[in-house]
Amino acid sequence: MTHSSRTKSIWPRRLSIILLILAGLVFVGWIYLNSLIGVDSDTIAVYRALRETVVARGYEPNFFVISGRRYRLDNWLLGFGGAARKSRHLEGDAIDIVVLDVNGDGDADAEDIDIVYGILEHELIGDKGGLGTYKGESGLFNRQMVHFDLRGHRARWHR
Repeated sequence: MTHSSRTKSIWPRRLSIILLILAGLVFVGWIYLNSLIGVDSDTIAVYRALRETVVARGYEPNFFVISGRRYRLDNWLLGFGGAARKSRHLEGDAIDIVVLDVNGDGDADAEDIDIVYGILEHELIGDKGGLGTYKGESGLFNRQMVHFDLRGHRARWHR
């Protein structure tokens, strides 16, 4: 094998590794941008109270933030999937969470969503903000997602 043929065979492998590293960095960056960084303190307080209340009711806090403060480009891209053009995430007072098996029955399903939604509706959000579910959608992240925000007035939606 000549030097040039050995060099040619190494490049596709190196390129694959470089692309994998870049994809990982993009993913970590996306998670970082969609965490609680930039979310206002009152909205974070509601999220923490939700975790505490779920535990106090005997459930498991099996949910995580999938979207917090968004930047305009991020929100524009998510608009292709149905995100609102004037999303409360742009203001930093909204959080989307993915709810997994909260009730411990072995399934992440509508019952888990209803538990989290009920706590938010009746104990934490009330008329102070928006609350929405997406139980009718197909993907796991969409179907198991709950949105809440502190827009200052009551808003509800369910898909």
